[in-house]
Amino acid sequence: MAQEPVSDQTAKLLREAWFRYLDTIEPIRAALYRYCRRMTRDIWDAEDLLQDTLLKGFGAIGRGEVTSESAQVKGPRAYLFRIATNLWIDQVRRRELVPPDADVPGSSPGGQSIETREAASVLMSSAAPQERAAVVLKDVFDFTLEEIAHMLSTTVGAVKSALHRGRARLEQKPEVRPAAYRAPSKELIDRFVAALNARDPEGVTKLLLDNSTLDVFGIGGERGTKMNHYRVSFENAKGAPGRVEGVCYRGEWLILVWAGPPSSEVLINVERIEEEEGHIAHIRSYYFCPEVIAEIASEIGAKAWASPHGQNQPPDTQSRIAASAVLPWKST
Repeated sequence: MAQEPVSDQTAKLLREAWFRYLDTIEPIRAALYRYCRRMTRDIWDAEDLLQDTLLKGFGAIGRGEVTSESAQVKGPRAYLFRIATNLWIDQVRRRELVPPDADVPGSSPGGQSIETREAASVLMSSAAPQERAAVVLKDVFDFTLEEIAHMLSTTVGAVKSALHRGRARLEQKPEVRPAAYRAPSKELIDRFVAALNARDPEGVTKLLLDNSTLDVFGIGGERGTKMNHYRVSFENAKGAPGRVEGVCYRGEWLILVWAGPPSSEVLINVERIEEEEGHIAHIRSYYFCPEVIAEIASEIGAKAWASPHGQNQPPDTQSRIAASAVLPWKST
């Protein structure tokens, strides 16, 4: 049967559906982030896992992965936790776990004991992937044995065995290895901060490689020196008080973006950059990642901006973005 080709109109409809999807899972996002944080034990890897989970969850709906009754789980919370669990297990099987750094804040739903929370943290680097997932899902997030069995595609008996083995390994010491990351120099950070504070798009462009990548998590991204993100951001911020600074956070230089007058400024964005040949190779913007911003603000003793729209944009902005959506390739 002949079908209509995928078009820019398809892109607009998908963009609208993506925003509705984000609004639907908004009440689940904070708990899902805590779970990702527990499993990865790294703030940046946790957000990566969260974003991968959200994207795969959205794509799987369109592909039809959850249409059969046997594949369905109890609600969107279990659905997204299952995806996060499987993605993380696959990652661990492919590589070693990223090292632990600090305790995970705010990850105690329902009054879990300090001993349970600390034990679960140690478990991250001492047990097999399914054992780690089973313990965290049961002891921290209170999923039932049946739900965990469904998430891990196994039996209740196997989950009980995994819980027993995992809890038995809680006393083992975690091993540490450095994470692969092209850390920026202080000089490049200072030049980037100067261009941002001057709201100078040309100054930003001069710092980019020809194939620089920008990821604005949850919204999209751009590539190359012709990206419009900063030009639009500067135009939207005209006349508004704010500043940008470079801050060394856990041994890594970050870009922190503040809004408001000095007496009441709030942290509204965090950006990480990677350097290559003295230029910016990759920018990761966490503007739409409220958990990341809140965690960093708390650690440095600052106030985080609380968007009334959470991870998403205001409805009128969503409508404008959806209306301008196009395919990532040119029609022939």
